Amino acid sequence: MSRIKISSRQNHRLLVALIAVLVALLATACDDFYSDSLPTPDIAQPTPANVQIGDPQTLVEASARDAMAARLGIDPTSPKKILLQYETWTEQNPGCYPTPASITGAYLIPGYRLLMLQNGVFYEYNADEGAGTGALCESTFQVVPAEPAHSIVKPSDSATPDFDIVHILRSDEDVAEFNSTGSGMAVIGVDEIDFSAEVLVGGWVNSSPNPEVVRAYKSEEGTSIIIEIAVPKEFEEEISTAPSQIWVLVDSTSPDSAYEFIVVD
Repeated sequence: MSRIKISSRQNHRLLVALIAVLVALLATACDDFYSDSLPTPDIAQPTPANVQIGDPQTLVEASARDAMAARLGIDPTSPKKILLQYETWTEQNPGCYPTPASITGAYLIPGYRLLMLQNGVFYEYNADEGAGTGALCESTFQVVPAEPAHSIVKPSDSATPDFDIVHILRSDEDVAEFNSTGSGMAVIGVDEIDFSAEVLVGGWVNSSPNPEVVRAYKSEEGTSIIIEIAVPKEFEEEISTAPSQIWVLVDSTSPDSAYEFIVVD
């Protein structure tokens, strides 16, 4: 009888020890699991010394104008404001914002991206929410002079819209080929085009009536040309999304450039 009691006590002690070992192993496993999880990014706030009092968007624009004036030797009021938008700078998308030296890992910096125009060149300025720290980017969007080609091209009223095709003509031979294969879309006169300096680009846009070219500029990568189209103000009350054919003369660009029409307000 006493032997049975002793054996039972020993089994109980073994069970308790086994449970303790299992708990320790599980705790170690959990520690290992959580140690591999991603760190929470630091949210870098401007230092008190750099925080300016006032409307941050107005302050960012003023800082950009001062930076452009210092770099270009111009009056700060000369540049034209094009675009101001919220932006969050991260280690993956730092822009040209000067990342604080105290941050070494993942981070988030709430701020602004401002695009300015001066003498046909776009300049980008990046800043944080405090508006006291920012930088004028070295890279810019370069405007490509462009003008409508209404006097050169006679579009066909019966043409069927094809928004997936952009026609790019760089020589008299290109025009001759287009006139023989695309006469249902338009007829182009070659005598008014200087192909050594110009490229004729045509396509369709969802905009009417009488859309015109606003501006053309190189993409940030430099290989694509964005052509912006808008309806003139005198037709504001008649604006619709009916398809229109658009043709434009663009100063010579690299042969491998792609072209895209964008309708703007």
